[in-house]
Amino acid sequence: MGLFRVRGRLTGPTRRSEDAELLVDTGATLLVVPRSLAERLELVARRTQPVLIAGGQRAEWPVAEVSLFLDGQDVTTPCFIAPDGPALLGAVALESLFLAVDPVAKRLISVQGFVG
Repeated sequence: MGLFRVRGRLTGPTRRSEDAELLVDTGATLLVVPRSLAERLELVARRTQPVLIAGGQRAEWPVAEVSLFLDGQDVTTPCFIAPDGPALLGAVALESLFLAVDPVAKRLISVQGFVG
């Protein structure tokens, strides 16, 4: 699937907000926020979690909560705080917003919730 970016607004627990370009990455479990952005948003790590990074490298990253406004919707979602790199929009945030990826058109599409 081709990679593409979307614009979203991230807000931390002290209401500090920042617009961010998010690389859509359905292979990432959570939203990923680079440490520099996490510090500006004053995110608070609640725990750490082992992660497997593309390429097979293992690490342990802090997990915080952040508010994400995207495509006219707002959700509070867990996020990894990465040492550096791009902000990534992972599967949990996408599913929480009831969004899926259209890989041909390289865009996000609305989906229905599923119970069953």
